[in-house]
Amino acid sequence: MSKGQFKIQKIMDVGAGHFIVHSLTIGLFEIVNMAQISKDEKDTINSMNLKIADYLIKAERIGFDICSSIEEAYTKLKQEGVKTQSNERCVDVPSARDLDKICDFLKYGKQALQELVKIFNLFLQSKVSGPRFDKLYEKVCSADGYGKDDPIAIALKKDHDDWLKKFIVLRNTDEHPENRLPKGKQLYYDFDITWSDSDKKWIVRFPHFYEGTSINELVKTSIHNIFTFVEEMNILFLQKKMPGIVQILKVSEDQKDKYGGRRFVLDIKEPYRKGLR
Repeated sequence: MSKGQFKIQKIMDVGAGHFIVHSLTIGLFEIVNMAQISKDEKDTINSMNLKIADYLIKAERIGFDICSSIEEAYTKLKQEGVKTQSNERCVDVPSARDLDKICDFLKYGKQALQELVKIFNLFLQSKVSGPRFDKLYEKVCSADGYGKDDPIAIALKKDHDDWLKKFIVLRNTDEHPENRLPKGKQLYYDFDITWSDSDKKWIVRFPHFYEGTSINELVKTSIHNIFTFVEEMNILFLQKKMPGIVQILKVSEDQKDKYGGRRFVLDIKEPYRKGLR
């Protein structure tokens, strides 16, 4: 018997109990398997969702470091107060040590969204490249799509207008600053402290992007936003491919423990359920 016939490679340093991994792999695999699509299509969807989970776990870890460094710097500032030198002509401004990781955070978030585009393309039979969800929205609404009143179109437009467009714009600006950043601006700024004559006090400004968005708030909301967007888009597409007697139900908050933390489960439609009793 030759050695090395089996290889085990760990691609994530979190277990299946993590909500992202559990929901986008174990939770969705069962639903994907029930869909009336080809095995190759099922394998593609599962592969894409596994990659998305990997990117989101990386983004989450980086995001934790960023937020922790911002909050630690602010906590120290509150405890010690604003420090000055040379008769208050010089101010000691705090710095968030992990702030430069924000570019990697944006990168992994965008990569997760790029993988989701491939799932859109599979169901819509489209060939959109990159996270152009505006084009995907047009495809969903088109005559050979599902129409603008379809749940996919409604959910896609809501997320795109609410947070998705901003996230992608920030990442694109990071990738191509020469074409996108306003003159004299940089992608993001660290803490800043200035004296307000009108208020007679020091004004602390938190780390933010060039257009004013709080880095702390964007990081905290983006993982949840991307995760739920990915999961719900999967569900909305897969619902269209379920057998006639099967539906996908959203689990209420008080029932999640019963289903191992899953947000969506398979169920038999009520008219058919009666026949099984």
